[in-house]
Amino acid sequence: MKNLLREPFVHFVILGALLFVAHSLWQKHVTKTDRTILVSAAEMERQARMFANENLRQPSDADLKGLLFAHIEEQALMREAQRLGLNEDDTIIRRRLAQKMRFMISDVSTPDLAPRAELKIWFEENPKRFVRPETRSFDHVYLSPKGRADTVIEDAKALLNAGISENWRAQGDAFMTGRQFTKLAQPAVQRDFGTAFSDKLFALPNEPGWQGPINSAFGVHIVRLTNVTPEFLPEFGEIQAEVEAVWLEEAKRIENEKALKNLIEQYNVEVAE
Repeated sequence: MKNLLREPFVHFVILGALLFVAHSLWQKHVTKTDRTILVSAAEMERQARMFANENLRQPSDADLKGLLFAHIEEQALMREAQRLGLNEDDTIIRRRLAQKMRFMISDVSTPDLAPRAELKIWFEENPKRFVRPETRSFDHVYLSPKGRADTVIEDAKALLNAGISENWRAQGDAFMTGRQFTKLAQPAVQRDFGTAFSDKLFALPNEPGWQGPINSAFGVHIVRLTNVTPEFLPEFGEIQAEVEAVWLEEAKRIENEKALKNLIEQYNVEVAE
């Protein structure tokens, strides 16, 4: 018997048996872990906070039971989908995971604000980011194409040539957003009237009196400019708080880009021809 125990083959068989038993025990542990859904108190507190934020009230006992069941259901479905390999080669899942990773990368500490002198230099190097655009205030007389689709332009020209009266608010047709507009930048005019009207309005000479007609997405307009404020760059001291906010946003963006670059550099990237 002692001679038999000294045989290398016997040692091999015993070692193999031990490895088989150990592997079986580990597999049972892994299987049990995979099949166990542990709902911690912290998870239920998180679910309750989400419920309170969404519903503007604290969850009742019935609500908590519903939240618990929904969480268990989600965990079971997720694990079964992973077991079946449904998460592989899924574009939506990949994008969602990448999005969550971006959020983690971007959740870095806010950079320290640069000294005032340095901020002022940065402001002077980036004036376009703080230029206030030209704004225009105007009155208009509107002619709807309804009932005069073929003559609306000619009607507007005739009205302009005849002269808009002092009672101009009673002339033309009613316009849904009013007859007077104050200090609108070009994007705002474009949003309310369309690109063609906006371009022509901001091309009008800054002169008193009525001008036009100008077409819009709604019809035809005769316009009178009442105020034109050219674009300008405010003094640094007037908008220092805004400069600080923009600088911090830019600094954080640069930090995020560095973090993402460092992450990518940890991988060996190979591109097939």
